[in-house]
Amino acid sequence: MTVKIWMVFEAVAATEDAVEDSLDDHLEKLESESEVEITESNVDEVSKVEDPHPDLEEGFSQVAECKLEVETFRKCIQVTFDYGPTYVQVEGPEKYEMDLKEGQESLQQVADVMHKYAQMGVGGVLVSKSTEEQ
Repeated sequence: MTVKIWMVFEAVAATEDAVEDSLDDHLEKLESESEVEITESNVDEVSKVEDPHPDLEEGFSQVAECKLEVETFRKCIQVTFDYGPTYVQVEGPEKYEMDLKEGQESLQQVADVMHKYAQMGVGGVLVSKSTEEQ
């Protein structure tokens, strides 16, 4: 049973060519992923934008929307980490069952990425929730 997901990607750069090239390359890599099939893809025209980034007063933006069929939920997590969509939405199936192994591997995959971020100094380790969150 495949998982159907919808992803939105946005590329922002100082030049129009850089935006088009980077988004095209990104989608080509995604399309070559094993266990992933792009079933629909829509890439908007490049548009000029003001203040797209703190270090850029004016730049160019391009948005792509893709619908994918992915073989496992674990692969959905990997694709989300590896390709960094601006937005991701699970569209189906209505119910998805996974065995203990896939559930364990999915959670471990998230833990591994969080550990890498902590080692890089990008994030930290959440020890416990604050009293307000409980």
